[in-house]
Amino acid sequence: GMIMIVVATVGVVINGFTAILLMKESHADLNIRGAYLHMMADAAVSLGVVVAGVALWTTGILWIDPMVSMLVSFVVAYGTWGLLWESANLALDAVPRGIDFHKIDVFLRSIEGVSNVHELRIWGPSTSESSLTAHVVVVDERHHRRVLSQATECLKNEHGIKHITLQIEDKKVSETVSE
Repeated sequence: GMIMIVVATVGVVINGFTAILLMKESHADLNIRGAYLHMMADAAVSLGVVVAGVALWTTGILWIDPMVSMLVSFVVAYGTWGLLWESANLALDAVPRGIDFHKIDVFLRSIEGVSNVHELRIWGPSTSESSLTAHVVVVDERHHRRVLSQATECLKNEHGIKHITLQIEDKKVSETVSE
């Protein structure tokens, strides 16, 4: 009884300290968030062992142990649901959280000289970066560089997209190809 409580208390301290070290970076990177939640879950399990051990030792009520185990299991499952959801989105190349696909589409179409945008794709190649590709149809070839520069600068600085590939198409050529 007492050895179990002491060992579990050490587990709470070590896992809790490790979780604190990871906490700051856990908001920016999914992998670190996974490690952080793992340490928090280990600390919660150890705390559950301490609570159940003390309760069992002082009261002798046997159902306290499975009750605490179930409570800790529910807390851990609830805490990791967001991680699972975000991991699935990353695996499926979904638009990363915090990036508004529609807003970016509207922005690209609003650039002076742009007549159309198609094949717009936004995804997260990693948990801390985002990528974008698009075909941007420009009315006149004289606008190519300005459109490319304006779009790239805004996508990087205002939308946080790090990897941008824009294919600039001339409207006349684009219309000929699509016919």
